[in-house]
Amino acid sequence: MAEAIFEKLSGIKVKSAGIDPAGGDYKVDDNVIVALKEIGIEIHNPKAKKVTEAMLEEADKIITFMCNDKIPEKYKSKIEDWELGVKREIGQRQSERTLAEIRKMRDLIYEEVKKLVDSLRKDEQIR
Repeated sequence: MAEAIFEKLSGIKVKSAGIDPAGGDYKVDDNVIVALKEIGIEIHNPKAKKVTEAMLEEADKIITFMCNDKIPEKYKSKIEDWELGVKREIGQRQSERTLAEIRKMRDLIYEEVKKLVDSLRKDEQIR
Protein backbone atom coordinates (compact mmCIF):
# COMPACT_ATOMS: atom_id res chain seq x y z
CA MET A 1 0.00 0.00 0.00
CA ALA A 2 2.75 2.45 0.90
CA GLU A 3 4.41 2.06 -2.50
CA ALA A 4 1.17 2.65 -4.42
CA ILE A 5 0.20 5.62 -2.25
CA PHE A 6 3.66 7.22 -2.48
CA GLU A 7 3.70 6.87 -6.26
CA LYS A 8 0.19 8.35 -6.53
CA LEU A 9 1.02 11.36 -4.33
CA SER A 10 4.53 12.03 -5.63
CA GLY A 11 4.55 10.75 -9.20
CA ILE A 12 7.85 9.02 -8.38
CA LYS A 13 8.47 5.28 -8.74
CA VAL A 14 9.75 3.66 -5.54
CA LYS A 15 10.47 0.17 -4.27
CA SER A 16 8.60 -1.36 -1.42
CA ALA A 17 9.07 -4.72 0.24
CA GLY A 18 8.31 -6.41 3.50
CA ILE A 19 10.16 -8.37 6.14
CA ASP A 20 7.44 -11.03 5.91
CA PRO A 21 5.29 -9.90 2.97
CA ALA A 22 1.68 -11.05 3.05
CA GLY A 23 2.50 -13.55 5.76
CA GLY A 24 4.89 -15.32 3.43
CA ASP A 25 2.48 -16.14 0.59
CA TYR A 26 3.56 -13.14 -1.58
CA LYS A 27 0.04 -12.49 -2.90
CA VAL A 28 -1.47 -9.11 -2.16
CA ASP A 29 -4.75 -9.61 -0.33
CA ASP A 30 -7.90 -8.74 -2.27
CA ASN A 31 -8.97 -6.39 0.54
CA VAL A 32 -5.84 -4.30 -0.05
CA ILE A 33 -6.77 -3.96 -3.73
CA VAL A 34 -10.33 -2.94 -2.75
CA ALA A 35 -9.12 -0.46 -0.10
CA LEU A 36 -6.73 1.23 -2.52
CA LYS A 37 -9.34 1.37 -5.27
CA GLU A 38 -11.65 3.19 -2.83
CA ILE A 39 -9.17 6.09 -2.75
CA GLY A 40 -8.58 6.12 -6.50
CA ILE A 41 -5.49 3.92 -6.69
CA GLU A 42 -5.59 1.01 -9.12
CA ILE A 43 -2.93 -1.64 -8.80
CA HIS A 44 -2.50 -4.32 -11.44
CA ASN A 45 -0.78 -7.68 -10.98
CA PRO A 46 0.16 -6.83 -7.40
CA LYS A 47 2.79 -9.03 -5.82
CA ALA A 48 4.20 -8.59 -2.34
CA LYS A 49 7.99 -8.52 -2.34
CA LYS A 50 10.42 -9.64 0.34
CA VAL A 51 13.08 -7.10 1.27
CA THR A 52 16.59 -7.98 0.13
CA GLU A 53 20.03 -6.88 1.22
CA ALA A 54 20.47 -5.19 -2.18
CA MET A 55 17.32 -3.11 -1.63
CA LEU A 56 18.54 -1.99 1.78
CA GLU A 57 21.96 -1.15 0.38
CA GLU A 58 20.65 1.08 -2.43
CA ALA A 59 17.87 2.74 -0.43
CA ASP A 60 18.14 6.42 0.43
CA LYS A 61 15.55 5.98 3.16
CA ILE A 62 14.08 2.87 4.77
CA ILE A 63 10.58 3.19 6.19
CA THR A 64 9.57 0.45 8.60
CA PHE A 65 6.21 -0.21 10.18
CA MET A 66 7.11 -1.15 13.74
CA CYS A 67 9.73 -3.68 12.65
CA ASN A 68 12.98 -1.70 12.57
CA ASP A 69 14.48 -4.34 14.86
CA LYS A 70 14.38 -6.74 11.88
CA ILE A 71 16.72 -4.54 9.79
CA PRO A 72 20.49 -5.13 10.08
CA GLU A 73 22.27 -2.67 12.35
CA LYS A 74 24.38 -1.19 9.53
CA TYR A 75 21.24 0.36 7.97
CA LYS A 76 19.85 1.94 11.16
CA SER A 77 20.84 5.46 10.09
CA LYS A 78 18.54 5.19 7.05
CA ILE A 79 15.49 4.03 9.03
CA GLU A 80 12.37 5.97 9.85
CA ASP A 81 9.97 3.76 11.84
CA TRP A 82 6.26 4.53 11.60
CA GLU A 83 4.08 3.56 14.54
CA LEU A 84 0.83 2.52 12.89
CA GLY A 85 -0.80 0.70 15.76
CA VAL A 86 -1.84 -2.16 13.47
CA LYS A 87 1.18 -4.42 13.63
CA ARG A 88 0.94 -7.78 11.88
CA GLU A 89 2.91 -10.50 13.57
CA ILE A 90 5.52 -12.41 11.59
CA GLY A 91 3.72 -15.29 9.90
CA GLN A 92 0.25 -13.76 10.29
CA ARG A 93 -1.50 -13.68 6.95
CA GLN A 94 -2.76 -10.34 5.67
CA SER A 95 -5.97 -12.14 4.70
CA GLU A 96 -6.70 -12.66 8.40
CA ARG A 97 -7.60 -8.97 8.55
CA THR A 98 -11.04 -7.63 7.70
CA LEU A 99 -11.66 -4.96 5.09
CA ALA A 100 -12.37 -2.52 7.94
CA GLU A 101 -8.93 -3.27 9.46
CA ILE A 102 -7.27 -2.87 6.05
CA ARG A 103 -9.03 0.47 5.58
CA LYS A 104 -7.73 1.67 8.96
CA MET A 105 -4.22 0.60 8.01
CA ARG A 106 -4.56 2.26 4.58
CA ASP A 107 -5.64 5.54 6.15
CA LEU A 108 -2.75 5.51 8.63
CA ILE A 109 -0.25 4.71 5.88
CA TYR A 110 -1.76 7.38 3.63
CA GLU A 111 -1.30 10.06 6.31
CA GLU A 112 2.32 9.07 6.97
CA VAL A 113 3.16 8.91 3.25
CA LYS A 114 1.53 12.30 2.69
CA LYS A 115 3.68 13.80 5.46
CA LEU A 116 6.77 12.24 3.89
CA VAL A 117 5.95 13.53 0.40
CA ASP A 118 5.19 17.02 1.77
CA SER A 119 8.49 16.99 3.68
CA LEU A 120 10.45 15.90 0.62
CA ARG A 121 8.82 18.65 -1.45
CA LYS A 122 9.56 21.23 1.24
CA ASP A 123 13.19 20.16 1.29
CA GLU A 124 13.12 20.23 -2.54
CA GLN A 125 14.14 16.59 -2.76
CA ILE A 126 11.13 16.02 -5.05
CA ARG A 127 8.91 18.39 -7.03
